[in-house]
This record gives sequence, structure tokens and C-alpha cells, in this order.
Amino acid sequence: MKHKRIMLILVLLGFSTGLTAQSYRNKQLALISYNYNIHQNIKPQFDEFAYLFPDTKDPKIDKTISILKNNTWFILKDGLEEKTGMYIFPINAHGKDFKYDVYGFPEMTINKALRKGTSKYYIKVDVTISAFSSKADKGYGSIASKDTTKNLNELPEGSLIPVVTIEVTTYTREGIIPMQKVVGSATVTEPWIISTSTFEGLKKGEKLDLNNPNSIMGLVNTAITNLLGKF
Repeated sequence: MKHKRIMLILVLLGFSTGLTAQSYRNKQLALISYNYNIHQNIKPQFDEFAYLFPDTKDPKIDKTISILKNNTWFILKDGLEEKTGMYIFPINAHGKDFKYDVYGFPEMTINKALRKGTSKYYIKVDVTISAFSSKADKGYGSIASKDTTKNLNELPEGSLIPVVTIEVTTYTREGIIPMQKVVGSATVTEPWIISTSTFEGLKKGEKLDLNNPNSIMGLVNTAITNLLGKF
């Protein structure tokens, strides 16, 4: 009886360690969903500069969402793989078994992914770009998991306080309960007036610069760095 108690304690200790010490090294994950939401308190200002971005194959596709969503994904994917040692499958790895959005990214719930997919691990990403505001607004692009708008009074006229929030959720093949959920965010320190410089690195022919804190991709990169620090 005493021996059985010792064995039970050891099993429980091992189980607890497995839950708290997340390890992704050499694990292969499949993306199941990638929501990219830009709230309407900032989206119109972004769209004024959509002419700067490369044209999409389908003119009906939102150019602003397309350029930000694609660039954010590649930065996040590279960062996760380098930080954790995980390997993320190409977004079309499950072919016709998965449903995809107009931007080419998987659009599956974890329930459907478990039925249709063959991976042992799955990953879901939610990105929200918003501005501090006196009210909560709906977004454009994909449905965000939560509203991130805040209250802030007396902003200089025409200025905004952008905030980027990124949430990464991972699952195992065992079920719909997340293995881990991590959130990273970044907010500018001074109000922005949206201009061409906000989109540095996204314009046609420009090289992406992630070290500029006054560009939207610089802010996204800061949020990703914050997120990676929690893995």
C-alpha cells in the first residue's frame, strides 16, 4: 500500500511538471486558425494609405489586412520556431482537408481540426490592432477573441494611441482544452498621427524594418517579442 502511494505521488508530480514546463522542442504544430482584426477606430486611417501596398491577386481582398496579416505571420512563425524549437507546418499542409480564408490561412475550429487533421499538435493565433478609445468598436477582417480598446481622454486632434495584442493558443491531439495560451501586447509611448512613415517597410519595393518603434510593423514586432518572452 505504501509502495502504491509513493508511485501515485510520483505520477502526479510528473503530470504537474508536464503541465507547467511547456516544451515545444522538436514538436510539429499545424496552424488551424489565424484571426487578424483591425478595429474601426483605426482601420479607416490605415486604409487611407492602402495605395502604398502591393496589389493583391484578387481586387476584392482587403489590401491593408493582407499586407499586415502576411508579414505578421512570418515574423511570428520565425520567432516561435527560434524561441521554442518547435516546427510549424506550412499553412497549406493539410490541403483540402482544411478550410482556408481569403488570405490563404487555415480557418478551422479545434473541433474540426481534430476530426480532419493528422497532426499531434495545433496552434491558433489571434491578432488585434486597435486604438485607445472612449468606446468599444467592432473590427474589420477577422473576429477578435476580445475587444482591446481602452479609455483615454484629451488626445491631440487627429492622433491615435495604437495597441497591438497577439494571442497564441496551442493544443494537443488529445482534445479541445488548450495546452497553453500566451498573450503579448505593445502600445506606443506617444500618440501617433497616421502617415506614410507609419507603414515603413510595407510600401512597394521597401525592405521591412522591425526596429522602428514608430512604424506599425515595429509595434507588431514589439508585441511579438513580448509574447515570446512568456514561452
